[in-house]
Amino acid sequence: MQLCKACNRKNPRKPLMKQGTERRNYYRIDDTIGLSYRQLNTADSHSSVNPSHKEMPLTALLAEIDREFNQTTNLLWQENPLVAQALGLLNKKLSMVAALNLSENSTSIDSYENIMVNISGCGMAFDSPSAIEPSTRLALTIVLKPANSRLEMLATVVDCTPINQTGEDTHRIRVQFLENGTAQEELIQHIVQRQWSTPREP
Repeated sequence: MQLCKACNRKNPRKPLMKQGTERRNYYRIDDTIGLSYRQLNTADSHSSVNPSHKEMPLTALLAEIDREFNQTTNLLWQENPLVAQALGLLNKKLSMVAALNLSENSTSIDSYENIMVNISGCGMAFDSPSAIEPSTRLALTIVLKPANSRLEMLATVVDCTPINQTGEDTHRIRVQFLENGTAQEELIQHIVQRQWSTPREP
């Protein structure tokens, strides 16, 4: 398992159980996810985005179902990838219906871009067609595969580096996740499951 270098800071000695819990935050993987994001101003950061959905019990319930569905689908993927993919597509369809009824946000689930990222429980790196200034706050929508479960998270840009490659992407963006409650815990569980489901070299 790899550790997230950007987040691997030295900390005072803590109880073993707490150390084990926090250590999961630093496992990182290369993974294909659905991703959309927007930059936040100061007012947005405090009022318009609530990743925990505490004010929307039904949305929180759907998020909990998505979390359990993602765990089960990840396990099924090892035994029958075709069935897991079919269930993921069905969940995506249901998510689109739920979005039409529950969300005032006009962003469609089809507007998410499927991209390869390097991701951990504490942050993420991805390629972007434009630069984003460090310290910029972002509202992220992350769609985990194959279950197509959707997470709403907040993050801060910690680094933006030009990259030399052909194609539209010109910058490598690194972000650090802020406190995101159950969404962040679901992401960590997804990463751990991905780690253990990846075939290991002999």
